[in-house]
Amino acid sequence: MTDQARVAILAREAFDQWQAGRHEQARLLYEEALSLADPQHFALAQYHGQYAGVLNALGRHEQACAALETALKTEIAQGYAEGSPPVIVARYFLADQLLRLGHKEAALGTLAPSILHAPTSWLTRFEEACILQALDRRVEARQAAALAIAHAPGPEKAEELRQRLKEILGGSDSEE
Repeated sequence: MTDQARVAILAREAFDQWQAGRHEQARLLYEEALSLADPQHFALAQYHGQYAGVLNALGRHEQACAALETALKTEIAQGYAEGSPPVIVARYFLADQLLRLGHKEAALGTLAPSILHAPTSWLTRFEEACILQALDRRVEARQAAALAIAHAPGPEKAEELRQRLKEILGGSDSEE
């Protein structure tokens, strides 16, 4: 039987260490917390995601990618369906990590289930636009960007996306 209260304390302390810039201490605390955590604990995927952030801060990008893969697998194993917000977010972070590592096709493959099951997710469409641009598939990137903007949760977010995508996709408006 796991001591989830202890796991939560360790994870909270790890998060505080991460935020304070003490990344090695945070890594050690997350590793201890993750080794003790119940596989069905509701916060387990979040812990893996935060651990990935620490690993990235330490320059351990491939290990961070593995932690994000575990976060995604955890969301699915805990019963979240494709297209649900937790899985969309987990796929977004993993795809973004893969893209930053130069694994463009893998990033697009990771995002594909969210594109299929949540075609109106602005977050998914934003990342799709970024990946397609990196793959030099500019027309498709602009189409994905237009969908991200169209499905933004409000006018402020739409404008933020418009500006960010303009920077990513190049000079002309991403809605063209």
